[in-house]
Amino acid sequence: MIGAAGCSSQFSVDYTPVPAERSKAWTVQSVKVAVPEELTVSDMNVLIPDADIVWHSDGPGDRRAQVADVLKDGIELGARGLGGPVPVIVEAELVRFHALTPYAFQVAPPGTGVESVRFKVVVRDARTRKTLLAEGFISADGRAVAAKDGGFRGPQERTRIVSRIATVTRGWLGLGEDVRQSFRRLGR
Repeated sequence: MIGAAGCSSQFSVDYTPVPAERSKAWTVQSVKVAVPEELTVSDMNVLIPDADIVWHSDGPGDRRAQVADVLKDGIELGARGLGGPVPVIVEAELVRFHALTPYAFQVAPPGTGVESVRFKVVVRDARTRKTLLAEGFISADGRAVAAKDGGFRGPQERTRIVSRIATVTRGWLGLGEDVRQSFRRLGR
């Protein structure tokens, strides 16, 4: 049996919301994502690898670049509703990107597993580089959809995570519903 009720961990969607009247003055000119070299990467196909970056759905390749692209796509999609007069650059620094391994996807009992995406974010004026929003922390954790939940790996998993990051970004920017919440789930 994989995990007992006492083996679950706490996860969250959390951020400090930007007041909508402030963010609506912005237009996102670019999103820059940094993935620090200190973050550990695992390609181990085990239930819960001990690493900062666990991502298999884009196939073989540079995991840091792959997860940076997923995060960038999610932030860009979430910020699309902004159309104000101030061009801004969103600078994100990845802290954690932990998705299901192929093994965990196949064996996880229904209703278990998590996709944990966490990052720091700063907003700067694109013209002056002045900081408009000091560094904040965003947690965009979500419930994984494993095989026994009817989930799919690959492009569909990527699309789901990009969509979650976009939804969290919209909430953070005051463009959408406030989706902050916490939940317990088997995962790390």
